[in-house]
Amino acid sequence: MTDQWFSLFVPGRIEVLGKHTDYCGGRSIVCAVEQGFRIQFAANPQLLGVRIERTEGDPTVATAVSETMTLDWRSPAVPAGWWKYPHAVLQRVSENFRSRPLIGVDVRFSSNLPPAAGLSSSSALMIALFLAISKANALETFPEFQENIGNRNDLVEYLGCIENGRSFRKLQGDCGVGTFGGSQDHAAILLGRRGYLSEVAFAPLRLETEFAMPQDLCFAVATSGVAAEKTGAARAAYNRCSLMVEELVQRWPGTEQTLWAILRRVGVDELTVFIRRNAFTFTTSDLIDRVQQFWIESEEIIPAVRDRLVRGEFDQIGSLVDRSQHNSERLLMNQIPETIFLQACARRQGAVASSAFGAGFGGSVYAIVEQSSADAFLQSWRDEYLREFPERCQTATFFTTRPAEAMA
Repeated sequence: MTDQWFSLFVPGRIEVLGKHTDYCGGRSIVCAVEQGFRIQFAANPQLLGVRIERTEGDPTVATAVSETMTLDWRSPAVPAGWWKYPHAVLQRVSENFRSRPLIGVDVRFSSNLPPAAGLSSSSALMIALFLAISKANALETFPEFQENIGNRNDLVEYLGCIENGRSFRKLQGDCGVGTFGGSQDHAAILLGRRGYLSEVAFAPLRLETEFAMPQDLCFAVATSGVAAEKTGAARAAYNRCSLMVEELVQRWPGTEQTLWAILRRVGVDELTVFIRRNAFTFTTSDLIDRVQQFWIESEEIIPAVRDRLVRGEFDQIGSLVDRSQHNSERLLMNQIPETIFLQACARRQGAVASSAFGAGFGGSVYAIVEQSSADAFLQSWRDEYLREFPERCQTATFFTTRPAEAMA
């Protein structure tokens, strides 16, 4: 075993706007957060896979190890709980990079990112593990890597495919972790800049523009305490949003590969006529609502917010973000009473803007507030929430963050 250990930090993310838009080929506005995973790793040629230790504190110092597991490169058995995420990474890497034997890796990590809360904790963990394996094995020198992953944007899209199970170019897909999402989380985590929000478009991935967030503003974040795990109960509901889009694209008689491309060519009205004239797995009204939500979010709300953010007018985006939240509740139907209450409460208490974010069906809500009053806002927000939902007192968390640097 080698004594040469390496360290990295992989953050979570906030989706400011872009609810279920990435796998449709649309746009999102995102940023990395200051909370995330601290990783230490070292190559270990004696291992036939990866040995993972989760620690209670900084993994670079002597701390208590709370969980340990060794996963083999080609073990078919899927472990229970959060170990499913590392297992998915190992299976995909071992299948995609076979031109020479892989070297085992020791990994230690700790995290201050709330799990299953819409902050991309599972994506951050999977990215961190892939980067540890990649560094230990110099994956960038493998011909499979060089043929398919030419830059950071390609890496972002490939990492999204590890999670959703799809193939990326010649790198064959598998079952992933059971959600059919895109690469929004991965783009925020790998492309973010400290102090900036990023507008990203997908299929193919491209960074469209960045907006400096004023120093006197920050994000207050409330995790609802309702878990929305990608391998748990929320998976089927999440996948339903994605499968509606997939069926529409597959049934469309043209050559377009994304919902965005179809709508750019024919518009919402013509696609609505197509939906009404054909039979689908999903109801006509659900499909029309899904199309409306996507188009309004990606092509109306986000461009309008962009115009204001380019001018630095963060105080002018509140009503637009409210519209996004409303459409999420009414058309996407991925909100729960807790996240609906948190968003409305934040706006009543004076937040510049507020929205639930992430896959939905649980998760978190952000509020853009003034730095100088953030602590008082957070306390008042928490108190009102727990008066309404006292059963969440053990699981809900509240914290502040600024847009952070991408993984380092």
